[in-house]
Order: sequence, then structure tokens, then C-alpha cells
Amino acid sequence: MSSNNLQFGEYIEFTIKKRFGIIMLNRLHRSNAFDIKQFENLKRAVKHCQREEKIRGLILTNNGTSFSTGVDLGAIDGSDHKAVKYLEGTAASICKLLYNGKPAICAINGRTMGEGVVFSTCCDYRIATEVSFFQMPEIFSGIFTGTGCIVLFSRILGIPYTKLMCMFAERIYTQKALKIGLIDQIVKNKEDLMKTALDKAKFLFTKNQTVLNAIKLCANHLFDKGYHQAYEIEKEASMWFKSSDKIQFLKNFRTKFELEKLEVN
Repeated sequence: MSSNNLQFGEYIEFTIKKRFGIIMLNRLHRSNAFDIKQFENLKRAVKHCQREEKIRGLILTNNGTSFSTGVDLGAIDGSDHKAVKYLEGTAASICKLLYNGKPAICAINGRTMGEGVVFSTCCDYRIATEVSFFQMPEIFSGIFTGTGCIVLFSRILGIPYTKLMCMFAERIYTQKALKIGLIDQIVKNKEDLMKTALDKAKFLFTKNQTVLNAIKLCANHLFDKGYHQAYEIEKEASMWFKSSDKIQFLKNFRTKFELEKLEVN
């Protein structure tokens, strides 16, 4: 599959390997911080991966020594409430695409802060190099850590570590990140990082895609439902093979979790 004509802005590199879209953040002069344009470009790249049937998942990664330092505060006027609301809404929509869409792997090299931590947490498997660390620094600027991160952190990390990261801006290094579930694997360097990510992609793209996506939806959303209701939904997922249209099956299955239509158009 050719990706030579696909462009998502000058600060995002996009390739396709192992039938996974590889989205590489490349805004090096700002340590991969996000301004509004970079958020828009990332959203377009993630939507493309969700929309194209031949792409079975995505890898989100970075060039340079920072995965992302979060929102580029120097590129937005905090008093422009309309712009701030649009920025937050765009970031939140990226989170929804990653959390509810196709399998997503995050390959992290270096500093990961703010929205960079949030996007990584939305992914299904997170790999980080030994030199990486994670921090939510928003409290230093009096910024509320929104776009769904508190919901995600409390579910994945638990309440105590959500408070440590969001209230106390504690810096989490890789060994601790592995222990608390913020990442799933540590590798030595960037070369090992991409090899490991592609190995995971290779495993996933050879498996039944309907089953994988149904498992992801159940794992991400059944925990806040009662046992009986959750079990009935799980049983419906197990009957996927009765549907002649697997794409329509997944669209219908998402409604079981009261999810909005996955925004890919």
C-alpha cells in the first residue's frame, strides 16, 4: 500500500508498515509540543487510519528526544477562550479516536508531558525507552488537566497515582511507569523501540480484526457496568461470526456502550 501521497502537515511523518499506519511526531524545534495546527494534523492522520479498511491499526511515535511536551503554551493566547475551547475539543476528539478505534500502539522515546501522556494512555500498548519519563505539569500554570485524562488515569492508574500526577505533577520514570501500568514495556533505545512496536503490529494484523476490535471495546467500557449487563454485552460480542457485514457489526456494537459514532469522515 503506497503512502507517498499522504501528507498530514510538515511536522508529522506518515508511513505504513505491517498494515499499521505509523504516525511520527516531528515538531522538533518545539520538542513536539502541540499547537492548534499540530492537533488538527494529528487528528487527520488518526482519522485516516480509522477510515482506511486496509490499515488495521496505528503506531504513534516520535522523532527526537521528546515524545511530546504537551500543549505549546507559547502558541496560544490563554485569554482567547474560543481558541482554547477549540484546542481542547480537538485534543479530546483525538483521545476518543484512539480509545474507541482500531488497535493503537504508542512507542515513546524521551520526555512525555501533558497531552503527550494523555494520548499515550489512550493507546492499547505502550512501549518506552529507558530514558523516557512522564509528567503532567499543568498545575504549575493553573491549568485544569482536561480532555478526559482524569477519567482515563483514574481507570488505568487508580485514584492515588492520578492525584500524584495531576495534583502534584510528580515525574514518573520508566520503572515506576511500568509498575503502575502507565506503560507495558521498556526497551533500551529507539532502534529497539520501533522493532518492538512493529513486532506487536505484526502480531495484531494477522489476527481476526472484528474480534480484536470487539475485545478492545469490551475491555475499555464494560468495567463501569453491572455484571449482568456487562455479561450480556460480552455474549453479543462472542456472536460476531453470525454477522455477514463485520464493519456494520462493529458500528452496531459500539452503540451498546452509548458511544458517539466514530468520527472518521
